[in-house]
Amino acid sequence: MSNDSIDASVGLAFSLKLFQHYRKSGILQAEMRYVPGVAGSCKAYLRLVDGDVIACYVDDKRKQRYQLSSDFLCTVDNKKGPFEWSFQPLITQLSPAKSVSSPGLLLYPTPPPQASPALSSRSYPGLGLLSSPIQDWFVPTIISIIDWERLSIWTFEQKQMLYTVLKMIDGRRSVQEIKASVPLTPHLVDETLRILLALQVIIF
Repeated sequence: MSNDSIDASVGLAFSLKLFQHYRKSGILQAEMRYVPGVAGSCKAYLRLVDGDVIACYVDDKRKQRYQLSSDFLCTVDNKKGPFEWSFQPLITQLSPAKSVSSPGLLLYPTPPPQASPALSSRSYPGLGLLSSPIQDWFVPTIISIIDWERLSIWTFEQKQMLYTVLKMIDGRRSVQEIKASVPLTPHLVDETLRILLALQVIIF
């Protein structure tokens, strides 16, 4: 089995390990005859970026969506399946050759999230940077896990850009180093960092 063609029908849990190993991006989907808590058959979707699951849900026949964990779906697949999983790779990969310079690519699909009233720039100085220039010498630090379900209405491409920057944040790399390591324009990196600040995922 090559990394260019992964047979997802071998089972969900095993397939996810392969996709993570080969850092695949795309959509894994299957028709499922039974999922606990969902009436009738449904269609399951797992969205992957570099092999990591950033969204997992099922749609029933009435198009009602249920957010689930990948571990839960793996359990159902093992007990009631395996189901016929198919993988649709992401056609437009992020690369310097692609057009990712437009500021509009990362605009909020809804009004930008606001900082919680319980948090202030005094307790978390990074929140004050939402309206200030982000300097290249700043060093972002992750303070919480991103809630991907909160971003369920965002496009796959928007989530991928967010993830691309987020995975480079280790508490040691500066903004300048992050910009040099990702296939995004400096403007998009700054905008992504502002979004992560607004989501209370990072501080400087």
